[in-house]
Amino acid sequence: MEFENRQPQEGINTVRENPLLVFFKLLVGAIIIIVVLVIILQFSGSWIAKKVPFRYELALMEKVDMEFGTTDNSAELEAYLNELGVRVAQALSLPETMSVQVHYDSSEVFNAYATIGGNLLFYKGLLKKMPNENTLAMVMAHEIAHVMHRDPIAGLGGGVASMVALMVLTGQSGTGAAGNVLNQTGMLTSTQFTRKMEEAADKAALAAMVNLYGHTNGANTLFELMENVAGDSAVPNWLERFAATHPLSADRAESVVLQSIENNWPTDGVLTALPENYSLWLRGNL
Repeated sequence: MEFENRQPQEGINTVRENPLLVFFKLLVGAIIIIVVLVIILQFSGSWIAKKVPFRYELALMEKVDMEFGTTDNSAELEAYLNELGVRVAQALSLPETMSVQVHYDSSEVFNAYATIGGNLLFYKGLLKKMPNENTLAMVMAHEIAHVMHRDPIAGLGGGVASMVALMVLTGQSGTGAAGNVLNQTGMLTSTQFTRKMEEAADKAALAAMVNLYGHTNGANTLFELMENVAGDSAVPNWLERFAATHPLSADRAESVVLQSIENNWPTDGVLTALPENYSLWLRGNL
């Protein structure tokens, strides 16, 4: 038998198409796959997480034994915040199987958030800027609405599922330019779900304001404060609307007006004053 070692044909390892065009097509295809996958995993992960009974959240937090905020000279303030939380929860029709616990942190941070197990954390930086109880109740109702909608655990479930999928898909390339693009695509897709949660919490909170005080006066003050604290942004509004986890403060204020008109809710009404010793509690003088 005779064998012949033939040479490969010329140009066998080259393509007529521009390599950059091929790369662009592959990148666009990968981005589409990432977006579809994140959407599916966010929905499925959130749906599965919401099926976990709330009592399991409570049991988990007991095992973790996590401390929230600061306890020095804040007993009276925390008592008031929790009393307001009870009233707001009733106005929201929070199910009897669920509960919230409000904690206080003396850090100068303009923020409040809800986490699993119905735990709410309010920072001094936010509380000291509250002009009346109505505005504070709007914040409280927004955070309790997150608990009622099971947003903390839903965000955790969907976020973990999406993160694992992104790590599997991007692998080592996650540190390169293409990997960064894919990771950012996944993150931007996830923010769309977070923003929907925020919008739903705002709507529920405004309805609770009407149930509690009979009007929506004081709700818009919250978003005005948020806009003042944030200051002017160099990012265009259209880009911030797409990339931010929360709706723009101006859009949220407009939503208050539109929702009030749609439901025929009074926008004017008497504002309820904060407790007489509120400012002293914040200074830790009582």
